[in-house]
Amino acid sequence: MIKFFRTIRYNLMIKNKTGKPAFQTGRYFKYAIGEIILVVIGILIALQINNWNEERKELFNETKILNTLHAEFQQNRKTLDSTLTVLGNAEKALTFVLTNINPEPKLNLSSQKLDSVLFETITNPYWKRSEYTLRNLENSGKLSGLSNEDLKTKLYEWSLVSTDIEDKDADATIGFNYLLNYYKVNGSLRSLDAFGTLITEGQSTLSYDHLKFFSDITFENAIDDCLVYMRQRVMRYQKASEIINDIITITKPKND
Repeated sequence: MIKFFRTIRYNLMIKNKTGKPAFQTGRYFKYAIGEIILVVIGILIALQINNWNEERKELFNETKILNTLHAEFQQNRKTLDSTLTVLGNAEKALTFVLTNINPEPKLNLSSQKLDSVLFETITNPYWKRSEYTLRNLENSGKLSGLSNEDLKTKLYEWSLVSTDIEDKDADATIGFNYLLNYYKVNGSLRSLDAFGTLITEGQSTLSYDHLKFFSDITFENAIDDCLVYMRQRVMRYQKASEIINDIITITKPKND
């Protein structure tokens, strides 16, 4: 379009070039001014087009980031739900044991069933979550560039609760290792796997009495410790679940 205007102006100048020198000089001056204006207009148009292209690229890149976050946190929700189920079963076992501790324990359970309950008390699963996309955003500095303020807030909350979960998982490991060592010293680990989940060679043929655990204060303290850690972990995992659901909602593709 600029070339078109320039051609028209140039033709007009040619038609009027036989005029007096002073007027001709004025025409050349006006032509030069017009050229400058056309160049400036061209630069402004080019800058605007470039800005549009950059905005389109940023929008496209952010859409890709949102889609990746959406898929990643959907997977995190699946693994978290699975982990919460296992933790829930372990919490029930710990609660059962703690409520049945007594100076003269009487449990209406078979030896095999009792061993399976005790085996459940040392179940200590870890939630293996994915944070690959979030870490890339943080390392590249693109996290602060996201346009959705609600999403940035939720991702910040996610980082906090994720760190809290790591700390509490580490604390819980100490407690569960203590309980595991108690079973090693005072009972039969082989027999705790009553249904051959991991040990398929059968229960121990040596003498042991797991019922006596229920009248031991040391055992009670170990169970109590593990139960507290378990409940703290479940609370944090449930908080993480709420944040995950919010992130999934925010990042949901518009065409879904």
